[in-house]
Amino acid sequence: MEKILYGAMYSFKEIKSSKIFYSFLIFALILISGSYFVSQTSFINQGRIMVDFSIFAISIFNIFIGIFIGSSVVYDDIEKKSVFLALTRPIRRTQYLIGRFLGLAAAIIFSTIIMMLIFYFVLLIMHKFIVPAMPVVKTVRHAIKPPLAGSMPFTLYSLPQPLIIQGFFIIIESVFISAAALLFSLVTSKALASIFAILVFFIGNVSSRMNDLIKPVRKVINGKTVTVHQANHTLAAIVHFIYTVLPNFSLFNISSEAAYKISVSGGGISYRIIYGICYTALLFVISSLIFASKDIA
Repeated sequence: MEKILYGAMYSFKEIKSSKIFYSFLIFALILISGSYFVSQTSFINQGRIMVDFSIFAISIFNIFIGIFIGSSVVYDDIEKKSVFLALTRPIRRTQYLIGRFLGLAAAIIFSTIIMMLIFYFVLLIMHKFIVPAMPVVKTVRHAIKPPLAGSMPFTLYSLPQPLIIQGFFIIIESVFISAAALLFSLVTSKALASIFAILVFFIGNVSSRMNDLIKPVRKVINGKTVTVHQANHTLAAIVHFIYTVLPNFSLFNISSEAAYKISVSGGGISYRIIYGICYTALLFVISSLIFASKDIA
């Protein structure tokens, strides 16, 4: 366990100091801050424009961090032969891979927290889409005074529940896609691994909509249910196969709920968390098996 934690800390520091990590982070912060000025161009729903724009920026740049760093974090070690230094300590290949992946996940969590904090401060400046948290009141003789009007020196504000949950889902989604990028990097080149991961992310976002489009359209005519349109059976089978096998990344997008402050049910949150963790674990297990049998001499 100590070796894994050391590897994770080393990987986190290495990623955190890389140029590509800071490039994506800086661009995301510029977009989040710039979303304030974009929202000012509209006379209505400025808060919703701000939320949609910022969530998109945080999500897409975290995805890019997960894809491009995930496809290079182990691949570069193999290419530079620096992986031999780690594997001769002694440390097992699985321990090495877990440490590198945990460091990547920590870097994604770090970047998400930074972006969400900037997002929170921009919303605080706009005084939109923030909700009062527990007010801070003065205490007398270790007893809390009743919250009377005018007795509170200031009020703490927090993000609404859907925005906090969306930030958490962005972390799961980014770690998820980084596991896919890591898997592809073990069987192909770094460039192709990035391309394949982007394709998986794109298809995973549109597969649910494609699956809805191929469903038969039925209408009730004269008291009978009649199919008025049905897609080609071969096409429907292919789309349904893609929808079933590839991950459904649209599950982690609750920007509509966040923009309209619609609370997400506990069951929906739990299902998405379990789905993301199980799929990520499956991809990582496959990566471990490939890495264990890979000839890196």
